[in-house]
Amino acid sequence: MANSIEFKRKEDIIQKENNKIILKFKGVDKIATFDLIKRNAKKFGKNKVNAFLRGVFLGCGILSTPPSYHIELRFEKEKEAHFIDGLLKQIPVKHLTKDTIIYITGRENVKVFLYEIGATNTYVFMEEDEVNKRMTNEANRKANFEFANLKRQSNASSKQVEVLKRMESDGSINNLSDELKEVAMLRLQYPYSSLRELSEKTGGRISKQTIYYRLKKIMKAYEK
Repeated sequence: MANSIEFKRKEDIIQKENNKIILKFKGVDKIATFDLIKRNAKKFGKNKVNAFLRGVFLGCGILSTPPSYHIELRFEKEKEAHFIDGLLKQIPVKHLTKDTIIYITGRENVKVFLYEIGATNTYVFMEEDEVNKRMTNEANRKANFEFANLKRQSNASSKQVEVLKRMESDGSINNLSDELKEVAMLRLQYPYSSLRELSEKTGGRISKQTIYYRLKKIMKAYEK
């Protein structure tokens, strides 16, 4: 095709040194100069741009590990970086080009780039990692909310029991109306129960909202 760069080679040599695999092409009939690549790349369609960027990432890309995902594309010359900068704008992927390095930061930008170049396994991993983190954060938020509620409830219950014991000791509890006294004795009998549990002790006859307001009324009366 007119926008393809055809290379013919007689032999490939694969060497392994220090845990690195080196691929050498022998007998290549054409030199891939920057100008040749740039001239042909201008005719690339979207699929070939993505395939070309895949090769760029494999050749000079670095993907950081969590918790902060980002990609760096490192080049030898500024004109190479600016050429790839132009190709990235066709995807498009938000990025920053500085001298000979292109930075792609932010989880979503990294995901878009990986998806476009066909790195589907890594893309799916990042999607699953994001879901897991969201679920973990939501679970922690709920746990913290429940803990805060339990702490408030415990503090309120402790104060109520302390006041009611004083009222029982000095006899002032007998001055309460029947409905307030019933709730007061219920709280003294079950000092660590929640309002819902206290309501259940009455067989649902007194709602937890009613218990809350009656206890609040007792506390205000005692303070006066």
